[in-house]
Amino acid sequence: MKPERTLKAAGLAVSHCEALFRQRGEEVDLLPEFGRLGERLARAIAPSLAAFSGGKAPEVRVESAVRMNGGDLAGKILPLAANSLLGPEEGSHRLLLSIDGAAILAQLDRTFGGTGELTEALPKVLPLSADLLAQRLEKMVTEALGQLVTDLGPLTIAERDCSYSTISPYRKAEALVVLTLEIDDGSLKPWTMTVATKAETLPSIVAAPSSPKRRERRKMGPLDDPFASVPLSVEAVLAEMRIPLSRLATFAPGQTIPIPVARAVPLRVGGTIIAKGTVGEFEDRAALQLTTTMFTRKDPQ
Repeated sequence: MKPERTLKAAGLAVSHCEALFRQRGEEVDLLPEFGRLGERLARAIAPSLAAFSGGKAPEVRVESAVRMNGGDLAGKILPLAANSLLGPEEGSHRLLLSIDGAAILAQLDRTFGGTGELTEALPKVLPLSADLLAQRLEKMVTEALGQLVTDLGPLTIAERDCSYSTISPYRKAEALVVLTLEIDDGSLKPWTMTVATKAETLPSIVAAPSSPKRRERRKMGPLDDPFASVPLSVEAVLAEMRIPLSRLATFAPGQTIPIPVARAVPLRVGGTIIAKGTVGEFEDRAALQLTTTMFTRKDPQ
């Protein structure tokens, strides 16, 4: 049977709120965590750098932790630098470590009694003695970084060269995260050390910050403030009797009224029985020895 007209929906289709039905969480920006990794690395290598700066630990601080592409990083790396690629023995993950080559030459000059001031033009490659010093620095930083980035395992130096273009670890348009450490060892000016990696591999280097666990609220009890210090009126009812009004009207001084004292005298707070006990004597005073209480989970009724 063919309908005479086009069928239409009786109402609007249901549109669910995306915020309520989102299947996966929003991506977390790990760049701040990468910067905090740099702060831990700075604290880790500062004591070891003392051996390269006359026995006094230099001040090592994070200059920046930024995003950039491979082309920008190529322009940032100094023409003379000790460049090395670090990575685990297994896997293709690589981090770039670049150390200021001029600073290595200046340190070498101070080691042999010089002032560390470089007056001549910088060479295109590090001399053998400076390159040996660079290798010691690279090894020290690699070990420290490997202890901080435990998910990758122990790091080793896979490749090294004074020319960044020779290593060429990243494409020009490739997204990177770049960490720059500044080392102030009391020389003419601070020198820098750069660590870079692909942005897509950042989750394997640093962990996302964990949300603070919600502290479970402990149930408050009678021993907790402010309840513990609240004064309460407590009454012990020795006896309860029912007497006709006609007899009450004949009460007169001197009459004796027998009172049946209960074996279990109730102790009340605001009309609620909280305990029961037997009447006795303590230090020449009437006392009540408790037999049951509401706190022992026994019904005092």
